[in-house]
Amino acid sequence: MESTDEHAMESDTDLISVLPGEVLQHILSFSRIRAIVRMRRLSRRWRRVIECLQFICLDCRDFKHWKVEKFARFVDNLLLIRSKVDLHTFQLYWFHYLPLNCNDLRKWILYAVKHNVKVLDVELDMYDKTTLPSRIFTCRSVEELSLQMGEAPDEDLEHVGLVLPDIIQLPSLKKLTLSDVEVDQLSLNQFIGRSPNLEDLHLINSATYLDLIASKVLKRLTLDGFMHGPKRFTISAPHLVHFECQGCALQDVSWGEQPSLESAHIDTWGKKYDGESEFIGVLLSAKTLALFGSDVKVMLEKELPACPVFERLTTLEIGNWCLTEDFYAVLRFLQLSPRLGELTLMQKELPHAAGKGAETDAMPIDGMTFQCPLLETVIIQCSKGDDGIDKLVNVLAANGINPKKIQVTFYEDIEEMERPENRRIIEEREKELCNFEKMAKKNPEWVDESRYADSNPETDSDEYDNDYDDF
Repeated sequence: MESTDEHAMESDTDLISVLPGEVLQHILSFSRIRAIVRMRRLSRRWRRVIECLQFICLDCRDFKHWKVEKFARFVDNLLLIRSKVDLHTFQLYWFHYLPLNCNDLRKWILYAVKHNVKVLDVELDMYDKTTLPSRIFTCRSVEELSLQMGEAPDEDLEHVGLVLPDIIQLPSLKKLTLSDVEVDQLSLNQFIGRSPNLEDLHLINSATYLDLIASKVLKRLTLDGFMHGPKRFTISAPHLVHFECQGCALQDVSWGEQPSLESAHIDTWGKKYDGESEFIGVLLSAKTLALFGSDVKVMLEKELPACPVFERLTTLEIGNWCLTEDFYAVLRFLQLSPRLGELTLMQKELPHAAGKGAETDAMPIDGMTFQCPLLETVIIQCSKGDDGIDKLVNVLAANGINPKKIQVTFYEDIEEMERPENRRIIEEREKELCNFEKMAKKNPEWVDESRYADSNPETDSDEYDNDYDDF
């Protein structure tokens, strides 16, 4: 008996075209935009599908040999053929050595806003204005907003990052990511106060002199790098489940209404900790923790002795101080983590490991024991030539950890392994693009998307329609 697949192949049935429009749009969201525009010539159905395209994803790597002006014409004409329907996603990633024209960028963003975009994601190497387009920040439809547009122009001496408008009102916003954008207390209050569904907030090299981050609905918070500071600030977010903090001193962070975090990644650079509120309290319910930095070590030494058990913790990454000289915090953590299954210890890289790394003396570990019956994986990361690692292995083995479960990896080897993998990813993408270009040349019946880009953007819409018949 013939299978359904064999029957479909013999009858030349187009199983893709018969799918519902919503499914086709989802499939197209994973395709190259240059391949998508060619599909208009397949059939009338595909023409309608492309003209109602819901996901516009523009990546400069797909236009590798194009001039900026040609790319701009391509985008202009792509937007012109779309029917007057809402747009779900507009993504633009531009890492070209030549910047995009500011007016073009604003025009495309305005188009997305006017068509009720839900996901607006723009990442540029350079944006040649200091003030961001104001219409972005009063868009009633946008649910996810990500702006990573480089630092403020070099000629601007007043601002380090890009500047937000005075009025911010995004009633549908659920996720916000800003990079190199000056976010002060007033603008943050507008984002939180006028976006009642904002659950994800990620500020990358953007926070400036914040005093308070207060939200009753925020669930995920990332603070990665600060402008002009930071100074001490308070987080009051009782429903927070994930917290990530890098680029500040731990003592600058205090908690108002404390959450019960499920995961946290903290990598700070302070050398002491004199926090007034107990930091460890927000970590007690976590399943996954990554804790790095010498001030984290000081905090743990201060608060772990009287700390309750981490009943839910299964994965722990800890270190970035000289573990071979000061192992107390790790041992105490292991004593309090009966369900721990995965442990990663990061020794401070040589030659920095020679120093203590914190303004406290090493705490004694004589007589300290622990039991982690569920611990299956232990990874120790260190530099080559670090002779003290055997000491860590011996301590773990003495407490019942099978040496076969302990894996020592070197930072130099990790870097060496990552390099060819990154190269492989780049080469695969370039190979795919090369194959696409060759296939386009071998199939002249395919419409050439370069006609899109060669069309005159100054012509009216009727002339565009004629051009697109050949597209």
